[in-house]
Amino acid sequence: MFDQVVFAGGGGRCTWQIGFWESVAAEIGLSPRRVTAVSAGGLMASLILMGRIEEGREHFWSAFAANRKNAYWGNVLKKERVFPQYGIYRNAMLELFRDGLEPLSAAADLQIGVVHPPRLLPAGLAFGVGALAYYTDKHLLRSLHPKIALGLGFKQNFYRAQDCQSVEELVELILCSSCTPPFTPRLRRAGDPVLDGGVVDNIPVAGLDSEAGRVLILLSRCYPRYPNRFTRRRGEQLWTYVQPSRPPYLSVWDYTNPELAQKTYELGRTDGREFLQKHMLEQEMLDEQYQ
Repeated sequence: MFDQVVFAGGGGRCTWQIGFWESVAAEIGLSPRRVTAVSAGGLMASLILMGRIEEGREHFWSAFAANRKNAYWGNVLKKERVFPQYGIYRNAMLELFRDGLEPLSAAADLQIGVVHPPRLLPAGLAFGVGALAYYTDKHLLRSLHPKIALGLGFKQNFYRAQDCQSVEELVELILCSSCTPPFTPRLRRAGDPVLDGGVVDNIPVAGLDSEAGRVLILLSRCYPRYPNRFTRRRGEQLWTYVQPSRPPYLSVWDYTNPELAQKTYELGRTDGREFLQKHMLEQEMLDEQYQ
């Protein structure tokens, strides 16, 4: 039914996406030719395409239960990392992908977005400027697809996950797409500084191909100006956006609460079932029109 799928970024909120996918994929035969994603959406897409959703949930829930705080401020004096998220994130992916990338070879073409800041902007300022542009667009202008960062010279490039030659290379690609100092260290790809792929647009539609068809866009946060499900035509493509029916329980950088992670996942499953009911009703109405 859907030829391409988009996974928005959003850290812990993206747990909603895997719950939604599990509810709808088998029912509607969801088997896209291309998937585009940024940040944690890239991890969710990878787990789905590699058939490791359940293993991923178990691993992260256990890691969250073992982690007491989202910031260890006492580590400042020890010159150790204050924020544990990067280590938990990286170690989880190395473990979850340990059996290799073979499952990806037969899966949808997975494009993961990474942002490159303007060359003349010092690396230390790049994230601050990019974050300010993003929040201005999303929270002040309430833009679905931001434009300010692009106008300032930030570039969102997409890299094919299937081109990665090792587990470590795929992990580094997803980490680059999730680069959000100070929660992560400053990272580089091919020698160039990078930032979270969502700084330009955390709904990475720029990674779609231009072929005609239907696109399913899985958001990770609520946009009050829009219904939970809405459709727009873009050239020869029909884009269907789906957003959580309420704000996800788990926040972006909360790595301490497996209960809220589970509730966010279950919200996705509930919203998926609601999506299916509306889809079936629409299909019945179309069938009646052509009888």
